[in-house]
Amino acid sequence: MKIAIIGCGNMGSALAKRLSLDNEVFLYDRNKTKIDHLQSQGFGISCETIEEALKEAEILFLAIKPQSLEKAVENFNLKPSRYTIISLLAGINGSTLKRFFPSQKIVRIMPNLAISYGDGVVAVEEDKEMSSREKLYIGQLLNPLGKVYWISEAKMNAFTSLAGSGPAFFLTMIETMIESGIAMGFTSQDATDLTIQMMKGTLSVLEKSEKHPAELKWQVTSPAGTTIAGLAKLEETGLRNSIYQTFLAAYNRAHEFKT
Repeated sequence: MKIAIIGCGNMGSALAKRLSLDNEVFLYDRNKTKIDHLQSQGFGISCETIEEALKEAEILFLAIKPQSLEKAVENFNLKPSRYTIISLLAGINGSTLKRFFPSQKIVRIMPNLAISYGDGVVAVEEDKEMSSREKLYIGQLLNPLGKVYWISEAKMNAFTSLAGSGPAFFLTMIETMIESGIAMGFTSQDATDLTIQMMKGTLSVLEKSEKHPAELKWQVTSPAGTTIAGLAKLEETGLRNSIYQTFLAAYNRAHEFKT
């Protein structure tokens, strides 16, 4: 399959790395250094212009910043109905996209950074006009990126916050845990290894046991022990509410992108 990716920042680059394994991928970004670097690694073909990237493509992944949409569209010369446009633009709904691309089929998705390794989660907005055959086609295209979820438009911004922005918040917590390990005397490498393995093991237990996180938490919390002392401090410092507010802030920001 011939695919164009317009916008090769972190997410566009992640798409290129995974999709180029089984497809012919054409890349365009205003920063040519990015796409030249991807090409040098074997992840797609660097193009000088948007028109060149679109010349032979059947699928167009739109991975630019939401704020740049209107300006970017000025450089598009799309043949009516030829392309399926797959948009990664956070907060830009289908109606807005249709205004810019009235003749093209539009699919709205939201992946996260783990798609680089095929372990991501990808939300695809449900479309009542999409046939079962088209749905199967899109699903097969996206499956190499990770687990695909079909969700309603109303939940896209929530998914963006929880699964799209979530890795950044999760990594910040991991970073803090590593720094705590260093403060307690571990080397940076040892603290990193211990934290990552602890996370892997905990997530494995959570997934395989099918128990609620709270139930598992209390299994490792002894009366008057070290864990309950740490949990008490966690509540005292308001970490739980901070996490809640963090995800809500990302969710609300996604709503602000609507035009």
